[in-house]
Amino acid sequence: MTEAPPRQVVVTTSWDDGHRLDDRLAALLAKYAIPATFYLAPRNVEWRPADLLSPAGVRDLADRFEIGGHTMTHRRLPTLSDAAARADIQAGKEHLEDIIGEPLTSFCYPCGDYTQAHVRITGELGFTLARTVRRSTLQPGSPLEMDTTVNAYAHRVDGPLALRMARGRPWTAAKLFLSWDELAIKWFETCRTEGGVFHLWGHSWEVDARGDWQRLERVLEHVSGRPDVTYVANRDLLALGV
Repeated sequence: MTEAPPRQVVVTTSWDDGHRLDDRLAALLAKYAIPATFYLAPRNVEWRPADLLSPAGVRDLADRFEIGGHTMTHRRLPTLSDAAARADIQAGKEHLEDIIGEPLTSFCYPCGDYTQAHVRITGELGFTLARTVRRSTLQPGSPLEMDTTVNAYAHRVDGPLALRMARGRPWTAAKLFLSWDELAIKWFETCRTEGGVFHLWGHSWEVDARGDWQRLERVLEHVSGRPDVTYVANRDLLALGV
């Protein structure tokens, strides 16, 4: 009997918005040799200019990690006309490309809000991968509407998911529901068993605001350095054919 090939297990991470705390996050990722894609909005209207990465900070990130587009201003795309959405996506892409000196091929829809018109626009502007904020899967799906596994944030709508992953055990479900790091580790172990892509994403400013640096480090340490795992930035998922 021919033995079945081993299931591919992939880890990727991504981090949104371009806050200055991305520097701290980058140091933690480098500590555990975890690849990442940083989706940056260079003039994010939600933050003061002083809270955003400087061009030098962007270049420093680009030396170690993939940089992705996130529009110029981080406005929700469905609130704009299609022409204004295209302009915001293109402006952010070109601004970052001028800073880092290489093309951007990955994009993240601000706040996960988009329509099929925006999917078409991202493709027309040269992006080959676009990430959503949909969670709870090990199968990324369509390259321009890529799903994720877990967010570095405790979502209060995840009760049914926690109960399902705990196989009905209430105390385990409570732990998964209350602690996103427990949920992330559970997803990673499921990925090692079933194969697929474990995609962790979040925001450095949110990790900081919630005092979750220790939780994040616990997850990164747990998933790192596994000989049976492939570690890639978001853009490299396409080459793996996952």
